[in-house]
Formats: sequence, structure tokens, C-alpha cells
Amino acid sequence: MSVFGDLFNLKHQLVVYGSHHNNRVNILIHIACVPLILWTALVFATNTGPLFDPAFLGPNFAWLKAFGPDGGFLAAVFYLSYYLLLAPDAAILYAPFIIYMSYSATQFHLSNPHANEIAIALHVFSWIMQFIGHGVAEKRSPKLFDNLIQAILLAPFFVFFEVLFALGYRPQLKKEMQQGVDADIKAFKAKKAIQRAKAN
Repeated sequence: MSVFGDLFNLKHQLVVYGSHHNNRVNILIHIACVPLILWTALVFATNTGPLFDPAFLGPNFAWLKAFGPDGGFLAAVFYLSYYLLLAPDAAILYAPFIIYMSYSATQFHLSNPHANEIAIALHVFSWIMQFIGHGVAEKRSPKLFDNLIQAILLAPFFVFFEVLFALGYRPQLKKEMQQGVDADIKAFKAKKAIQRAKAN
């Protein structure tokens, strides 16, 4: 299956993500930092300002003005639309969070003259923490280095899945994912052992 075809294969994507995020410390770092990375990215995207006037959609859409509607809002709609295609039930649960992130990003940008500077600082800090999590705790490079699309597009959703799984969501899916993750990690360690043996 192609890379783009795999984008709609939930179990495959969970295994790919989980194979690089199996250490408890690294998982907790990502649960804290990935939403910050997404939110600060939405703050950056609000710099477009309103991209259209929701008035032309009619009075029932006046609420859209609270979202710009700016680049951050459109990015949130794109993310949520993809997640709805990938895993509708989980996406519905995730919807309030990403909608609020979009709203708060817009309002933060409008109300704080230093919004971009603060967002940059939080964004960089969150990335540094993730790299530390991978290098020190996970001891495996971030998926960012293998598949940029998977890392940027899916990370926020799969961090949410970590929380859902911890709460008992779809235990069979979690079991199947973990089996795939364990197999991938075993293959990764075997490959590393061969490389070390050749180096010696």
C-alpha cells in the first residue's frame, strides 16, 4: 500500500506511531507537548487574519467571527476532517478539543501583542522536550525523520488515542496495535544489533 493509502489505515498508523512512542516517559512528554505544538502552530496560522466574511453564509454563521475565520481555523477544520475519515468515533470525541484550540489561538493572537513571540518560545520548548524524550527515554529517533506527514498530521490525534486507550477505549484495537508495536521494536533492536556487530 502507498504512503498516502496508508494514511487511512488506522491500525497501521497506530503501529507506526506507537513503535516510536512506547516508553512511558516519552509518551507523557508527548501528551503534554504535542497539543502545545499544535496550538502554537494554530497561533502562527492566525496571522493570516480573517480569510472571508462569514456574513455571506447567513446570520446562522455569525459565530465564525470568533475564529477569524483565519488560517488557524482552516487548519483545524482540515485536521478534524481527516481524523473523521480515519476514526470517526475518536474524532468526534476529539472535536471539542481542536475546536477550542482554534478558538483560543485566534483570541490569544487578537488580545496579546506578543502572541507570536510567546508561541515561538512554547513551540521550540515543546520540540526540544520531544527530542529529549526520544533520545534519553525512548532511545529511538522521532518518526519525524522517517515520515514528515505522519509526524505532523497524525501526532495530535495519536496522543489523544494514548489517553483514550488509558481510559479503556477499544481494548482489542489497543491489543492489536501493541502486538504490531512489539514486533516492530523487536525488528528494530535486531537490526541495531547487526549494525553494531558489523561495526566491531
